Amino acid sequence: MDRRQFLLAGLVGTAAVATGVVLWPVEKPMPGLTEPQARVLRALVVPVLEGAAPPAQLDAQADTIVANVAHTIATLPEGSQAQLNQLFDLLENRLGTLALTGSLTPLLARQPEQLAAMLEQWRHHFLETLVIAYQGLKELIQAAWYADPAHWPSLAYQKPQWPKVSA
Repeated sequence: MDRRQFLLAGLVGTAAVATGVVLWPVEKPMPGLTEPQARVLRALVVPVLEGAAPPAQLDAQADTIVANVAHTIATLPEGSQAQLNQLFDLLENRLGTLALTGSLTPLLARQPEQLAAMLEQWRHHFLETLVIAYQGLKELIQAAWYADPAHWPSLAYQKPQWPKVSA
């Protein structure tokens, strides 16, 4: 192989890789969330909503729930958003996961039962910060689930009717 063939092969290979990168389907991040934050929330949907619906249904609706959580987070005050971003940053990296959960195993590699046990530990933890993290994540995910009118019949909830005003 001479120099020209080598340069041509390098140029063709670079063009092929660039074309593949452009054409490769990429998940669109949720508004207000980075993709790693959305993945962490997706992983927590089934453990948090355990018992609200079958796990297969929760898993199928996880993207919708995460999108609803993202919209809710966007309406929170900046201080609350900053705290949630710090929590997500800690949960995304191994040292943060070790500090918060006592394990180096990433959240995305854990089974829903393990995540539920982790959340239960946070619920009763002596550090108030972890209790607040538990409450915040649970309330955000549950609010996203129960705000959907499609889930109201299982609760026997009916939307209040406004009294009719006659003119």
